[in-house]
Amino acid sequence: MIDHTFYMNEALKEAEEAGKRGDRPIGAVIVHDGKIISRGSNRISTLENEVAHAEINAIHSCAAYLKKHAENCTIYTTVEPCMMCLTTIVMANIRHIVFGVKDNYLQMENFIESVPYVKKRLYTYESGILSSESERIIKEYSPFMAEIIFNGRKPL
Repeated sequence: MIDHTFYMNEALKEAEEAGKRGDRPIGAVIVHDGKIISRGSNRISTLENEVAHAEINAIHSCAAYLKKHAENCTIYTTVEPCMMCLTTIVMANIRHIVFGVKDNYLQMENFIESVPYVKKRLYTYESGILSSESERIIKEYSPFMAEIIFNGRKPL
């Protein structure tokens, strides 16, 4: 059995660094055969790039490696992947996703269930790994984002 907590702790370190930088506090790591092959954190603010999500950054930094090994890789991310990240993960051929907290605003599980292509390509879609730690970091660095993720709506 894989110790998801070890790898999620590494993703949490990335999230913490993003928060300290002033970016959204989300982090990700990609693992293959028990080794972290890539790390990513959200850089939307620092790069002034709306697509610089943690998962996308992690995928970009190991794209050549993924060409051969993606199907046996797991991506760990502190927050459930958004629509852009989820579809990028699927198209990169990563079949295993493990995350900390669900995004109650986007409700991606409904999307997965409604798109057979995405559903059949995901072998693992597991939430709740170190969720309280992920939640703490989000609330500490981005209360606005916490309101959206945890309450499922944008604050007035």
